[in-house]
Amino acid sequence: MRREASRAATYGLIAILLMAAILRFYKVDQPFIDATSWRQSDTATIADNFYRGNWNIFYPKISWNGPGDQVVGYEFQTISYLAALLYRIVGQHDWVCRAIAIVFGVWGIFAFYQLLRRVWGQNYAVVGAAVLALLPGAVYVDRSFLPDPVMLSLVITSVWLLVAYLQTEKLHYLLLASLAGIFGFLTKISGLIVGIPMLYAIVTILGQKQNRRLKQLTLIAGAGVVTLIPVIAYYAWALHLFRTQPPYYVAAGEYWVWKYGLSRFLEQNYFLPKLLYQLRWFWTLPVIVLAIVGLFLRPPSHNEYKAPWLFHIWMLAFGFYYAIAAQGLVNNPTNLNLSNPATAALTAHSLIKIAAWIRAKLGTRASLAWMAVVLLLIGGLGQRALHRFALRPFAEQDFKLGLALRQAAQTNELVVTATSTPGDAVTVYYSQRRGWVFPPLYAWSSSLSQLEDEEGIRLLKELAGKGADWFGLVKPEQFASQHPQLMEYLDRNLSRYQASPEFTIYRIGPKKGTSINAPFSSDVRNETN
Repeated sequence: MRREASRAATYGLIAILLMAAILRFYKVDQPFIDATSWRQSDTATIADNFYRGNWNIFYPKISWNGPGDQVVGYEFQTISYLAALLYRIVGQHDWVCRAIAIVFGVWGIFAFYQLLRRVWGQNYAVVGAAVLALLPGAVYVDRSFLPDPVMLSLVITSVWLLVAYLQTEKLHYLLLASLAGIFGFLTKISGLIVGIPMLYAIVTILGQKQNRRLKQLTLIAGAGVVTLIPVIAYYAWALHLFRTQPPYYVAAGEYWVWKYGLSRFLEQNYFLPKLLYQLRWFWTLPVIVLAIVGLFLRPPSHNEYKAPWLFHIWMLAFGFYYAIAAQGLVNNPTNLNLSNPATAALTAHSLIKIAAWIRAKLGTRASLAWMAVVLLLIGGLGQRALHRFALRPFAEQDFKLGLALRQAAQTNELVVTATSTPGDAVTVYYSQRRGWVFPPLYAWSSSLSQLEDEEGIRLLKELAGKGADWFGLVKPEQFASQHPQLMEYLDRNLSRYQASPEFTIYRIGPKKGTSINAPFSSDVRNETN
């Protein structure tokens, strides 16, 4: 009987992984024009620079802040470096980048199944894996060219292997857990929050043992040190790059409560309304309800050496992360991905508990029907949410502008791009040229979109003095309504190269004897009098 149940679970897992892969490979060749185009295109510029000769992984370079070496203090570039290596084999294609993320994402579901099986048992593992495979937020992140799917799959693997070591005392599990943890935490440092549920597992499982506790604890402490040393060293290096290398930019510098002060977070109600808005598409309403119910249910006990509250502690750890980085999490919802394993586990717990009650009242068929209906509802609502919020081609016009600039500009010419979302590197990336986002990085303020016309003209002149050759903008009618004086300056002083309702391209340079460096007053103010 147990063998048949194990075989059924294996077949179920295979079906879940296939379903997960199918959902994630949908539109795998889509350019980076969806909801996080800015972050994906940023990652893509780094991969592009690796591919074009900058093979030193410790110097990640971007292309959207002008000529010369522009080194950023980012996470360890696991996914972008893998993409650059694959470019050498199959060519430079967007589907390569998405495929890497998908492979890691599907592996993360497998690792989550193994972890849940060890902590709560096989039935919970199958249902939990199905929920994680269907979660729209997980589907979206797992198909995005971001460090997040790589990080999450590796840290789930690390937790699974640590629990396996604690339960079996087989040393190879601990070594592999350390290795997965090193690359997971390097890939994105926010993965360190799983250290809290890991500590819980260590204390809880070792506390149930009578013998060999000191030996295991010593080995775990050694593995922890070995894991953290390269992580600490690399992020110290990233901060060094931030302080010493242009453009003097570090990842996630705008997330933290100490950056803005607790009062700002409290004034915004700790961004909870926005969090709920994000979670409605990232999880779907049924998952939100079931996960909350799961938080208040006593977890199942499965193994002789068990850590039953692991996923409750995981959610608590994420709550701590939210407390210090709420603004970054709601503004960049792909960071919510760290909560998905705990959410899927708690949802599975609620589903199974309710199914057990239905089985006692109405029979097995009714309980199975309940499970199927809820999973189909999660999947259906998830797909609807994905197409409505996340997969829409928000940056399609920026993409088209990039392709047009690629045709217009010579390989050594510099472009300036004003995109739908200020600061988005998508147009620079698809132009395959170096240049600047507009406004440029050094002019970014707390509200990037509120650019005064006088300041915009000054910045444009400054970039022209730095060698900019082309200026491209999307949605010209909207741009003209928001920046009438800046638009008038462009039309009077630059040569319009290409125009359409979607974008306009200007050649930077003197027009009919007018200098681009003419003072602001003679360009615009006299014309409006």
